[in-house]
Amino acid sequence: MLFTLTLNRWTWIVAFLSIAFTATAASNDSLNDLTGHWRLFVDDHYIAAKNNVSRNYHPFNKHSDNPLIVGNKPWEDGDIYLYGTVLPSEDGNGYRMWYQALPGNSDKPAVLYATSEDGIHWEKPELGVYPRNGSKSNNILLADDQGGFMASVIHTPWDLNPSGKYKMFSMRQGGKWIAHRSSDGIHWQDMPGESISSGGSDSAQFLWDPHKKQYVKFGKVIRYVNGTRRRCIGRASTKDLSSWPKLKLVMAPDTYDDRWVEGVGVRRTSLYGVSAFAYESMYIGLLWIFRATGPEGYLIGPLYCEIVTSHDGTHWQRQEKERIPMLPLGPTGSWDDGMVLTATQPLLDGDTLKLYYGGFDEEHSRGMNGKIGLATLRKDGFASLDAGIDKGIVTTKPLSNTKGQLHINYDARDGGLLVEVLDTQGNVIPGYERSNCHKLTENSINQIVTWNDKNSLPTNKNPIRLRLILQNASVYSFMAGENIRVSKRPPKITPAALFTFESQWTQDKLDRDGQQQISFIGKIRPHAEKPNVAFGNRAASIGSPWCQLNYIKINGTRRLGRKFTLALYVKFRDNTHARLFSSYDNCGPIMYKDLVFDCDPNGQTVPGLRLVCKGIEISSNPVSFNDNKYHHIAVTYDDGLVQFFMDGKNIGTRHLPGGEPVVLKRDLCVGEDPTLGREEQLRAYVDDILILGRTLSAPEIRKLHTQGAKRLF
Repeated sequence: MLFTLTLNRWTWIVAFLSIAFTATAASNDSLNDLTGHWRLFVDDHYIAAKNNVSRNYHPFNKHSDNPLIVGNKPWEDGDIYLYGTVLPSEDGNGYRMWYQALPGNSDKPAVLYATSEDGIHWEKPELGVYPRNGSKSNNILLADDQGGFMASVIHTPWDLNPSGKYKMFSMRQGGKWIAHRSSDGIHWQDMPGESISSGGSDSAQFLWDPHKKQYVKFGKVIRYVNGTRRRCIGRASTKDLSSWPKLKLVMAPDTYDDRWVEGVGVRRTSLYGVSAFAYESMYIGLLWIFRATGPEGYLIGPLYCEIVTSHDGTHWQRQEKERIPMLPLGPTGSWDDGMVLTATQPLLDGDTLKLYYGGFDEEHSRGMNGKIGLATLRKDGFASLDAGIDKGIVTTKPLSNTKGQLHINYDARDGGLLVEVLDTQGNVIPGYERSNCHKLTENSINQIVTWNDKNSLPTNKNPIRLRLILQNASVYSFMAGENIRVSKRPPKITPAALFTFESQWTQDKLDRDGQQQISFIGKIRPHAEKPNVAFGNRAASIGSPWCQLNYIKINGTRRLGRKFTLALYVKFRDNTHARLFSSYDNCGPIMYKDLVFDCDPNGQTVPGLRLVCKGIEISSNPVSFNDNKYHHIAVTYDDGLVQFFMDGKNIGTRHLPGGEPVVLKRDLCVGEDPTLGREEQLRAYVDDILILGRTLSAPEIRKLHTQGAKRLF
């Protein structure tokens, strides 16, 4: 009896320790882990000002011996590709690859295994694991009904279950994503629960996020963008592999992606997939760009890779124009001139990033003839800030928690680099002037910066700024401590406009910056009849059957930013589909830099409230409000999180890609419908029009509904 109680106690202790250790896993032990404390200049996250410098992106360099692996085994049938993973061996000697074959372009893909001592010459060991054509003398790990579409392999050494040292995610027929586990990366078994995730189709990838200690999935979602059906990227995350939420939209094509489109036919850019991974202190994604032509279901076109960046794993930024391929197609006639698709992540080998990829000599839907190659890049070398013969200056934002020595990844063989240390006000801290800095004139991925009698950063607890002075030099990244934080920036001036139509009824009641002024187009007049006024003594009457152009234009509202609220009281006169807010010029489809917020009180043409933003259409839950009463209608945008409100109640939460601010090509209008023959003209009484450059909370929206905007502000 005593033994049983003791055993049970230890069982509970072991179980508790297992859960605790998993939750706080030291993910630096994972072979997938590329995180560290370097801060990259691949975007402006750490930068306050740049003068006389330019950001340049650097494509991976393809290996001269490519392709390194070809489909030369009977069970490969000359067709292999890398919807998969490459990791270092556990002992640090060599590499392991999990790749795919699609024999005979059949519907029965397989996950295969290869090893290499030098990363160049690869072997396909006979594993004796899976039978094919009556023999197990092959390198197949999974196939047929076990799964085989793609293979995201994650090394999880913190799992106390020996059989869970590795995890693999692959897709079976029917779109079921399966989690497998293995003690050695070769012998796999399904994890309990079998189907762990749905959605994402055949181009999803999984990773372990060591920054947030969670599993993440990036997969395909379909949205109408700029009026055309497109492949976009959704994201889901979990700490419990048995329970995954639905994919939320985080990346979608924009207008600039379609710059190549010309002539007739169905042509559009889609985002085919993304290899996203935690890298140093941030996240990097290799985005698969698909320039597609042809009807849906038979899309033809090339695929290549661009870069996207993020500092939270959810909000992503595209590279600055011109967007160049980070992994381009090969020259015409080469083995990879049709498509290139990357492994789940690159590897860091010393001062070099190694990226394995699958290449095809045909475009999408034109056939399959895949091989595998290698491309390399300098560590942190995705992008650099460069200056020429004229000195360039880069000044960082205030940085908190800096500590120890300052390390720089740079190239100044033809010039030089100096560094000054500033306080938050921009004053040089004594002893850290550029005149005291020992000039950097070499090429190094890890150079310590020193000043006359100082070889480390100031030890005070106040935030500092770094000022880099470059001449004929490039800088890629820096390291100044393990826990650097960017101090909060003062808020930028954002739109703040409120029109209540009382005395001086054209005046902005939130006249903070003098930018938002109102213009009336057509026959619009104030109304004082109490049944047609929501708050106060007056409202505006919009819409006339005798005047086609009939709307209110609000100047200074093009730059809505990453957070905004649009709201108004409206009492419909004809209960038909109508625009509330719009910047759309009625020329072609609603595009990336257009915004339309409209509704149909009858719930026919639009189920409730609808927002078209960044070229993507989303709608609220169905709602009907054709009751000849005033209703408060609002939409809030919080860096991609969209919430619809009707009379103070949330009637739907949706997602758009965040990261990029909302910038419109025209100012917002209320009730605009200037195109003949299009019945979207707002004919209504309108009160308390609000455009605000911040996201109001649900309680604030409720106050708007019950008390009116004037009382809230």
